[in-house]
Amino acid sequence: MKEEKVPFETMEFSGVTFKVINRHEAHTIIGDLTDFQDQKIYNVFEDTWRFPDYEENPIFLLAEDDVEMDSFEMDFSTHEHEDVFILGFIFKGNLNVTKLISSFDTDNSPALIVLGKTTTVNINLFGNVHYLGGGLQCDTLAGEYNHGELFVKGDLKAWLVYTDDMLFHFERFTDVQAIISAGRPDILICSNVQDTDGSIITVENYFPSTHKLSDIVDEGFIELSDYGTETLGNNYLEVFKEGLSILDYDKKDKYMYTDFRNQFLNMIEVLSETDELKENEKIVRHVSGTTDLFIYFDYEGKKYSQISKEIGNGFGIRTRALWCHDDQEIMLILEYLNENGDPKYQWINDENAPGIEMFCVKHAAIDTFDKLMSLEKNEEDEEDDDDDTEYAEYDNSFSLEEFSAQFGNYKLPEDLIKLYKFDQEYGSETYSECFGLTITEDKTGIKTWSEEEEFYNSFIEFAGANGSGSSYAYWLIDKDLNNCPIVVFGDEGGIHVVAENTRRLIHLLTLDTEISVDFDYAYFYKDDEYYEENENMSEFHEWVKNEFNLDALETNEEADEIVNQAKSKYKQRLNEFLTKFDIEIGEDEDE
Repeated sequence: MKEEKVPFETMEFSGVTFKVINRHEAHTIIGDLTDFQDQKIYNVFEDTWRFPDYEENPIFLLAEDDVEMDSFEMDFSTHEHEDVFILGFIFKGNLNVTKLISSFDTDNSPALIVLGKTTTVNINLFGNVHYLGGGLQCDTLAGEYNHGELFVKGDLKAWLVYTDDMLFHFERFTDVQAIISAGRPDILICSNVQDTDGSIITVENYFPSTHKLSDIVDEGFIELSDYGTETLGNNYLEVFKEGLSILDYDKKDKYMYTDFRNQFLNMIEVLSETDELKENEKIVRHVSGTTDLFIYFDYEGKKYSQISKEIGNGFGIRTRALWCHDDQEIMLILEYLNENGDPKYQWINDENAPGIEMFCVKHAAIDTFDKLMSLEKNEEDEEDDDDDTEYAEYDNSFSLEEFSAQFGNYKLPEDLIKLYKFDQEYGSETYSECFGLTITEDKTGIKTWSEEEEFYNSFIEFAGANGSGSSYAYWLIDKDLNNCPIVVFGDEGGIHVVAENTRRLIHLLTLDTEISVDFDYAYFYKDDEYYEENENMSEFHEWVKNEFNLDALETNEEADEIVNQAKSKYKQRLNEFLTKFDIEIGEDEDE
């Protein structure tokens, strides 16, 4: 790339005078920064949404000395210089911000790169890959959406680290009170462990949540998702901007687990009295790749009760909380498992041991207890294999009756019922990347396209399509859903025909890669260099072969053929339908 010229030497932002530099100068400063796998983090010449080259006057802003600010809310330009495009802010020294450090937008933001120590009250990041090389000290660190990623080297000191679908990488937790991922684990921490030859190696592992938000955050900032998951609401940013805290320090008994012993013994007592335990000698739930278990056993002449949680889907994390009836002691274990399910390394201690590793075990025990008690087995579970029971319950988050309610008077296709049963047995997102059946009855997402009843009643959403929020839906052009094509609603634009029917969609899922949805087109693309097989992919392929006599797709071209067949049959008709409601139609790449 030809070296870009800078429009001027210095520029003021948030009351600080920065040196204006181009990509080549930025590359000399940040080009060799690495993650915890010794892979380089930044390529400022990559021409992606992170560092695009289609904007006029692209620049980096550089602070060569320590910087102090009241607030630092990143933006791509300023009122004084609206004609520039700020790709990132680079601080060679320390960054001290009194109130808030914040990105610009969840989709896109300038990158934040600090080589020294970062200190603030609240820090809210997303929209790019950010790097804090000299440690971070704050009250609350929050991140959201998968267009962002954060690397923190050095010490992390924070009351709360919260992420909602954004990856955080940390070198070490020096003084951290609570780690919370809104969904799957999105936080990674480096640990020094002993290798098989006795040498000490550094490994990076996903770290499970240590609390619920309500254990440490003021209730006024918490919202509940449709599935009961606690997330931060939209009102916390105004508090962040004032440099105030969203934390409730009066909840110390909760976030310090001061009464865990009594709480744990009560959980053991309640679970031990259930009919399910007495009948089966264990209580177990498999939900979306996670296994929650209560069991009792004898070991070396002593009796134990154990509450455990195992997070699959490639994470390989298991937490175990054990009560020894003979010694009256509690043992807490955090384990990371190999591909065979055996521990690679583990942390073991008693209930009074310091360290956030034991907090995540305590949280998992409480969460598992709640799930075991709230998902009590229905008698129909014992008849799962009975063909006369059309609507059997499964050990998962919703029954077939609950799932079918969103279809109204439409009868579920037999192929979809079969897929439902497989999904419930093995767990969503465990057999085809980012795919899972969902319940969506209010049509909130579809109504964002058009509020006209004819439009939103012409679709039934039934599954998540990818990791960024796209969804699959039946387009209701026939009273029989077997004759209705599958469309995808893109989370960032675009409504496209994907498959002629349910079975065609199931065949597409065997490629084991999420669908990419743009305004102009939707497609499946598996990059062999970065592909990681889902844990239940083989079982899914075998199931598809047995049920439908279909071989798993092996190439992107095979997937294109299925999508193109659906497009040739329904695309023009769909476009004409969308145009009726003034929905803009993209230009397909093959037109």
